[in-house]
Amino acid sequence: MRLRFLLISLVLLASVGAALALAVLSLPSREDVAGQMSFDQKVRNYLISNPEIFAQAAQILQKRSLRRRGAQRMRSLAALKRIIRSPRGLPVLGNPKGDVTVVEFFDYRCPYCKRSLDVLRRLVKDDPNLRLVFKEFPILGPQSVYASRMAIASRAQGKYLELHHALMSHRGQFDPISLIEIARGLGLDIDRLGADMQKPWVGAMIKEVRSLADRLAITGTPALVIGDELVPGYTDLVTLKTLVLEARRKCATC
Repeated sequence: MRLRFLLISLVLLASVGAALALAVLSLPSREDVAGQMSFDQKVRNYLISNPEIFAQAAQILQKRSLRRRGAQRMRSLAALKRIIRSPRGLPVLGNPKGDVTVVEFFDYRCPYCKRSLDVLRRLVKDDPNLRLVFKEFPILGPQSVYASRMAIASRAQGKYLELHHALMSHRGQFDPISLIEIARGLGLDIDRLGADMQKPWVGAMIKEVRSLADRLAITGTPALVIGDELVPGYTDLVTLKTLVLEARRKCATC
């Protein structure tokens, strides 16, 4: 019995899971197989003959992990509610005093973020009590970071929303020369923009969003926060409207 207990403990510590533990318990002890195959060999042969046990155990562990991450995410959404919903100095699209806030984590080079642009604009247009907050989350390389720094810096010239929409609509190259031409076409002072891009508050804003994304377990774009729900990936207009209505029902000041 002592050997059986030790074996089960080792199996559980190795994260094989409950399914494997039950399988081992069903095997005979060393005393039962005296003079025949050893207990250790019996276990080994059983596992080799039933490899599906490992897949079942992995599924159980994955579900437990997802539940833990989901619970942690809900705690983070509640604890960081004020920061998540704050535009942190960037303009808000829609009604600044809206009763429901939609927060978008995005990357200008992300094709699904670009696809979401018209959906979100339609969502705001159709709902006069909605506010849309932007979170610059450049995760697709240096060109994404450059675009985000440019957009954030354009705030100083009152051109953030115009540049945001232009960059999100852009389907060409994202090298600095191409992006500067986009900014120039919007009437931005390029010298001033370049100087503002290097200011500490620009980098600090990107760093803060990355920290928020990490605490919310956001690893891709787009990602939306609507009320107390995190919605990863592209989402169609009908689904978004349903989520907004649900958020409005739950909290009058979301």
